[in-house]
Amino acid sequence: MEILKVQKLCKTYGTGAVKVDALKDVSFSLEKGEFVAVVGESGSGKSTLLNCLGALDVPTSGLITIDRNNLFTMKEEERTIFRRRNIGFIFQSFQLVSELTVEQNIVFPLLLDYRKPKSSDVEEILELLGLTDRRNHLPSQLSGGQQQRVAIGRALITKPKLILADVN
Repeated sequence: MEILKVQKLCKTYGTGAVKVDALKDVSFSLEKGEFVAVVGESGSGKSTLLNCLGALDVPTSGLITIDRNNLFTMKEEERTIFRRRNIGFIFQSFQLVSELTVEQNIVFPLLLDYRKPKSSDVEEILELLGLTDRRNHLPSQLSGGQQQRVAIGRALITKPKLILADVN
């Protein structure tokens, strides 16, 4: 089953002499359960591609569908809700909320969507990621690897259809 389809995706920044084509006619599709890595030099458009796939950035042209939903025919609010419910993100800089504990950071996406976290799901993620004994720690009290695992837990908690990881 096709979960992601990208057709003739383009993203251009600037105009004239400062015009940069970050993405130019990118097309591919992914099946459910498939893993893909995008590799390339710094500045080659990897993060731009992920930001467009995650509906964090609007492409200049092209089509992106996730589970047969066209991301950019949706209104902004509808796209935000779709993104929150269907796409998990793992950012390079983790994007953890410094005032929240490990557990609170993990369940944060559910709370944004006015959903109550299932304690069994939270326990499973904490155990899977080796964070059970760190559940009440703040990000500043964690190693970089532990912070990365919290970010992974946050991406998993909503059981998204697609997970996008922008890592070094």
